[in-house]
Amino acid sequence: MRLPVIDGDHAKIEEGEALKMLRYAFDHGVNYVDSAYPYHSGNSEVVVGKALRDGYREKVRVATKMPTWLVKSHSDMDKYLQEQLSRLQTDYIDFYLLHGLDKERWSKMRELDVFEWAENAIADGKIKYLGFSFHDKYEVFKEIIDGYDGWTLCQIQYNYMDEEDQAGTKGLRYAASKGLAVVVMEPIKGGMLGLPPPPEIRAVWDEAEIKRSPAESALQWVWNHPEVSVALSGMSTMEQVIENVKNASRSKPGTLTEKELDLISRVRKMYRQYGFIGCTGCRYCTPCPEGVSIPEIFAFFNEYYVKYGDEEAQRKVKDKYLSSIDPEKRAKRCIKCGECEGKCPQQLPIRNLLSDASWNFERER
Repeated sequence: MRLPVIDGDHAKIEEGEALKMLRYAFDHGVNYVDSAYPYHSGNSEVVVGKALRDGYREKVRVATKMPTWLVKSHSDMDKYLQEQLSRLQTDYIDFYLLHGLDKERWSKMRELDVFEWAENAIADGKIKYLGFSFHDKYEVFKEIIDGYDGWTLCQIQYNYMDEEDQAGTKGLRYAASKGLAVVVMEPIKGGMLGLPPPPEIRAVWDEAEIKRSPAESALQWVWNHPEVSVALSGMSTMEQVIENVKNASRSKPGTLTEKELDLISRVRKMYRQYGFIGCTGCRYCTPCPEGVSIPEIFAFFNEYYVKYGDEEAQRKVKDKYLSSIDPEKRAKRCIKCGECEGKCPQQLPIRNLLSDASWNFERER
């Protein structure tokens, strides 16, 4: 969902570079690729399908997701699966996930008897294993796991800032105890944990005996958990692919020392002190009826918070915001309709955050 794009347009994947990145990853040991029906406005699966040509399909496990919010019947399930198989240019999908389950969608999927449909699709050889991705509270997560015996895997948001959010550590351990593979999304919190940190946090990282980038520290924290089967990292440049392949080669459960874990705990507390925004850039809040560029604004706002205490650095973030976000797409355009908040997996107070962003970035100075 974070492939390189052209002119900042999320729907226009820079296909040549994306294919190079994907195949470099496949050639260097990456054997699991995650996509979904809406990623890059439907173009993610198409590009992944092209990357799987020339013998790569046999080397890679493909995961994609049913757009649960669009499904009204078994015939819809068949329609979307067939469309996804066509986009991916494959006869089968290794791991088919019910996308973004929460309490409401879970109830809807049960009412539609998605399990009967899935078992038929498995019998027909169109999918191999059924799973789900998740955004809600732990109690709902446990209910979903206990509600069906045929789950193979679950996908949860997990990073060192989100230990107690959504499924959290408790959910990670519960799923593993039930024999489910656990796939972790947002290990770097939408890239925010990989940003150059403010001086106070940089000083904490500098205490580490083994020097790692902030992004690698975030990944190693996730990989350090024996319950984690695979970590998904959305990579937007070849440099990130190369770095992550190297990072993965150094990873295994129990890699981090107690001192390193303590450093990460201190960094977590400091980010919370500075008001770290929980946006992961998933884009579920888009399109905004008024055209507000919510994920892009929050990316700047997160960067602004991370520069806490450095007035010159914060001024540069403000200037970059004003030069990068068109006036008709800025935070002040928000009319507080709340449509975005109903779609946000993180349940963020988007309207209030946009007001804060407008105050910090757009008021006359």
